Amino acid sequence: MFSTSGSLGLRGLFVFAPDEWATWVALHLRIFARIGLTPGMRLAPIGAPGATHLTRQLFATFRSGRAGAPRVSVLTPLAEIVDALNAYQPEALLGYPSVAGLLAEEQLAGRLRIAPRLAMFGAEPTTADLRCRLQAAWGLRPGNIYGTTEVPTVASSTPEHPDALEVIDDAVVVEVVDEHDRPVPPGVPGAKVLVTTLLNRAQPLIRYELSDRVTVAHGPNPAGRPYRCLERIEGRAADTLRFRARDGGEVAVMPYRLGEPVARTPGVSQFQIVWDGTRMEVRLVVGRSSPRDVAGALQANLSEALVAGGAVPPPIDVCVVDALEREPGPAAKLKLIKATGR
Repeated sequence: MFSTSGSLGLRGLFVFAPDEWATWVALHLRIFARIGLTPGMRLAPIGAPGATHLTRQLFATFRSGRAGAPRVSVLTPLAEIVDALNAYQPEALLGYPSVAGLLAEEQLAGRLRIAPRLAMFGAEPTTADLRCRLQAAWGLRPGNIYGTTEVPTVASSTPEHPDALEVIDDAVVVEVVDEHDRPVPPGVPGAKVLVTTLLNRAQPLIRYELSDRVTVAHGPNPAGRPYRCLERIEGRAADTLRFRARDGGEVAVMPYRLGEPVARTPGVSQFQIVWDGTRMEVRLVVGRSSPRDVAGALQANLSEALVAGGAVPPPIDVCVVDALEREPGPAAKLKLIKATGR
């Protein structure tokens, strides 16, 4: 029996029987095959450090049979990851977008010297800025995975259709609903997602609630397959921040609105926003060739985004740091919005 502890604010332990786990692995191999990953390809997966975390278990399976595949995680020092990848020369990258962005910067600076042909990332948002950096570093467009500990993969994209997340309808039932569990139409962001797993008999999940804000895509699947697609994942409702509204009262601002101006600010590799209800602190990791006034530019971009969202911008402090704090626990994901207070 395989078990994994929760890492996304989960309640309890999620369990898979051996045959169920094998089926989930097979589903992931099907996803990777769609982006062109073959069994003999040199794959470098860089995932969670915790031994019980889902990505750690999956990546251990994917590394098997690939001699010399580096055993690194998101907490491995960047210089060690660079050395390991230079030695291994991977043809495909798999892992967290935040790490991929740093590796792209290392490639552009000449310290990393690899030539991957494929990449797929998940667990954190894959931004337009990251796609631009990957294109500049390696000339590739990454695929994206939307998954949770409860459901290893809910939807995935391909490099050919990076904005269409194809729901794994033969493994999970996905209902995008409003606050009262009523279905929302395509093109309208839902308040939450209800998932029902079709493979887990050891621990079935029926209409299990995830606080993700997801939008179902209009029209048919662009790849021609008989699966629905999602066009946007804006983040978890729990990460929504509330500000004083310009017309009185309060206004809710989703992480997507705050992340977009950061993504279009030149020189920003990673960011973290800390909000205590009255003041916003923005922590940045910047590239070596970043503009001198990157902090001032970002401060202006964030204020503009908040005004566009109907909010009164609070005091915003922007500081440059060497590294960002990751979430505690086995996942060690980069926490893009860290809300304290209300």
